[in-house]
Amino acid sequence: MTWRASDDILLQRLEDESVVEALFAAVVRAGGAPAAPGLHPRAGGLVDALRKIPRGAEAVAAALAGDVMPLARLVDELAFAGAPPELLHHLALFHRASAAALEETAPEAAASAWVRSLAAWFALAEERTYLARFEELVLGRDAARRGRGADAGIPPERVPLELVADVAARADAAASDLGQAGRAALLALARIDEAARIAGAPESAAARARAEAERRRNAAIEAALALIGEGLEEANVRGELTSQGRALLLRAVAVWTWTSNDEAVEHFVVDRADKIGWELYRARSWDALRHLLDPFRPMFDSLASRIERDPSRIAYAAGCAQMFVFLAEVDRHLPRKLELAERAVKICPTHRNGRIVLAAILCEQAMETMRAMVVFARRDRIERVEALLERAESLYASASELDEAKDMLRRVKRGRIAV
Repeated sequence: MTWRASDDILLQRLEDESVVEALFAAVVRAGGAPAAPGLHPRAGGLVDALRKIPRGAEAVAAALAGDVMPLARLVDELAFAGAPPELLHHLALFHRASAAALEETAPEAAASAWVRSLAAWFALAEERTYLARFEELVLGRDAARRGRGADAGIPPERVPLELVADVAARADAAASDLGQAGRAALLALARIDEAARIAGAPESAAARARAEAERRRNAAIEAALALIGEGLEEANVRGELTSQGRALLLRAVAVWTWTSNDEAVEHFVVDRADKIGWELYRARSWDALRHLLDPFRPMFDSLASRIERDPSRIAYAAGCAQMFVFLAEVDRHLPRKLELAERAVKICPTHRNGRIVLAAILCEQAMETMRAMVVFARRDRIERVEALLERAESLYASASELDEAKDMLRRVKRGRIAV
């Protein structure tokens, strides 16, 4: 039997298909996902394209010998800027398939695959000529040039935006059940700048994609929060906000996790908890107020840290500070009360309730210190009490506890003061 040139071509194609399947399986396993459906046979073109770049032939040969890791490392480390467009196209599709296989079990790994896929499309969009030629092959030269109706192609600069829309659709679809695929999509949408950087895309292209990704990401998060908001509104109309509000708002903890601790969820919780909290506060339902706030402490801490790092977030400072005021009011341990009240005033120095509560706690701390003075009042302790009361007065001169604390200090001073 004569071995023909066509047999060489067929053998290489079959080898390329087996290598790309092995590569895909390695990527999926590394991400912690179970075996995924096989790739289209044409995905073997990725191996042929990799064979033509530096280190590619050696990595493919190693994969054929049973060691796919050199090829996997090559794919991970490949610089997209200036890469052959055929290779970029295959990489865009390969990483997309990897993301789809990983999204349910390994959302972080899936997000990284989405980023690599988007980076490849960024690079292709900048190269431009390959996509134009590809469009002509698919649509026919005349249709591609005329851009007729439904047959019209996509301008190269819009190609990355189409993938952004594709990823965002997965986030939208998961907004009701907070599925892992949606979490992977949100993570990827937050990393658009990384994709642009990998591709070496210009800032103008990155800015367009960033704006689109942010808009679509916010829309998906708003959709997830809308169900909670509607439930809270209905409970308010029925007069059941204080009894049902916590259970409804508790879903926001899952949304916060789903969005990888997004700031918008923190704003939502602070705004809704404020309304419920004041009703419980006016009713002096301290245990219920504590029960309401406890699950959201990590969110309050996170938002407070954002405000402390960036004072321009002043619009959210008052609401966040009020959460720490509530927490200080319901805490029974004086040192923790002081810490919480100090945090409230640090977040929002002009917050009236924060200043009132902190002044009251400082007075309480001063009086507790004076009660511990049994026989002698040491001078250093008297000076500490005076400093506490001076600060309390500077925070809120009309604090009801201030007169009592000052009167107690005068009585202590009339006694003996140890040097």
